Amino acid sequence: MNNPIKRSILISGFWLLPMLILCAGCAEERNRSEPPPHPAERTRPGNWKIPEFGTASEQLNYTKSLLANPRGKIAALRALIERFPDNRPIVGEARLELAYMRLGEDYRLADAAACRRALADYESTARAFSDVPSVVTKAYWYMGWIYADLLDEKEKGIAIYSILAEKYPGHSFSRISPVPWLNLIFPNPRKKPYTPDDKHSHSWAGLALFEIVRYTRDDRDRMAAFEKLWEDHRDNLATGYALREILKRSDAPEKMAHRVEDYVKLNRVNPELNTDLQFYLARDSGTPPDRAP
Repeated sequence: MNNPIKRSILISGFWLLPMLILCAGCAEERNRSEPPPHPAERTRPGNWKIPEFGTASEQLNYTKSLLANPRGKIAALRALIERFPDNRPIVGEARLELAYMRLGEDYRLADAAACRRALADYESTARAFSDVPSVVTKAYWYMGWIYADLLDEKEKGIAIYSILAEKYPGHSFSRISPVPWLNLIFPNPRKKPYTPDDKHSHSWAGLALFEIVRYTRDDRDRMAAFEKLWEDHRDNLATGYALREILKRSDAPEKMAHRVEDYVKLNRVNPELNTDLQFYLARDSGTPPDRAP
């Protein structure tokens, strides 16, 4: 374990644990906004005193940054929807937050019934906000994640990810990821600076295709998803993770050597991923690797 390269492999694999990704993302969301001081308050059902801010964005930031009690957060989100019904992007975001809360205080402990309730809310939000890409794309993402990761219904998850990749190929999300565990793929820019043109690589379609690569049991579907990633999202970090999956599964990694070489030149955000790619390529091509996985 004293070998720094060996340690890098373990760290990069460990990053794939959703728990750590979720914690990192939630911490980022809590710190990203500071609402103005001393707003007026209004008592809501359940005897919750909810501050009322001047804009829908401030009201949403308050629910995300300062509320730890789930019941209080639910009351604040419902108050936001009531106060700003015409702000569809913000109301949609509030509904997505309420849907997520159906999973309970810890999504890892959510049972099948809680997952189904959350899915129902995400589905209704996706239908109601089909004209608001920032909302519907996130709803689809959560649905795919619940099916594939929480319910272990991989085929249903893949079907949702396929819809996301096909219907929303040009839609991106902000650098502060709106889906907490995605901070794995797009690291905190204060720790790993972004390249000047990195913003366009934050693609929902790219992430969906990566999940298809990761979960499908069909090798042809896996390669088709990867080829689409390579064609349309070559400099996306999700493409690098998908390439790593291909190398780990492939019995002929030398066929991907030129892809690894090209990708490493593009990826300046996550050097650990570059090291992983070069390791897996060397391991299976007959060249003695410098480290063990």
